[in-house]
Amino acid sequence: MSRRAWSRAGAIADVLAKHPARRALGYGTRVVMMVLGTVLVGLAVALLLWNDFGPGPLDVFVGAIRNITGLPLMISVWLTIGSMSALAWLLGRRPGIGTLVGPFIAGPVMQLALTWFQRFDAPEHLATKSAVQLLAVAGIGIGAGLVIDAGLGAGTGELLAAATADRVGRSEPQIRLLLESTWLIVGVVLGGPVGLGTVLVALTIGPSVARGHQLVSGAVATGRRRLSDARFALAA
Repeated sequence: MSRRAWSRAGAIADVLAKHPARRALGYGTRVVMMVLGTVLVGLAVALLLWNDFGPGPLDVFVGAIRNITGLPLMISVWLTIGSMSALAWLLGRRPGIGTLVGPFIAGPVMQLALTWFQRFDAPEHLATKSAVQLLAVAGIGIGAGLVIDAGLGAGTGELLAAATADRVGRSEPQIRLLLESTWLIVGVVLGGPVGLGTVLVALTIGPSVARGHQLVSGAVATGRRRLSDARFALAA
């Protein structure tokens, strides 16, 4: 004899447990996480650029592209990230939906946020600049954690590093370090923005992303557990 749902709440819980809408809700949550994470990363990178203390290695390269071409930040981001995604695909790693959609979210967010930040004077004191730099790096870490946990596609840098590692037979961390060093060197040679803050970003971004991933994963696990407990309580 099948168990009856003895209340309307229990009936709803039964339907949600079996209906495809539950799976759709799960995918929708992942999309929201991807979008929120990408927006947060875009805001954090814009904060780095406004702080005028030196952005991360890839952003030094993007800045060089802006300086050479005169293109807006948004278009420069699209060209750079799009080229990296295409190269990764050619090397055998297909981009996920998040990899393809992310730049179209991050580019406008960075452009709009930087325009808004530039209404205010950037910090002048070293301690303040360092604090803002670390705040931005923390934002990138949490944003990246959201994107990673969404599972809708690796970041472009990670995807290209993985594709290159497959081809040359080296570890992904080694290739990622090589790629970031290349972006930084080429960006500096081409006149991109670089500073003491670039070193700070390079030293802290890895631990920040790892910590952000850990925090988001823990929050997601806790949320799922509470949702499951609530569903069973309603169905009881």
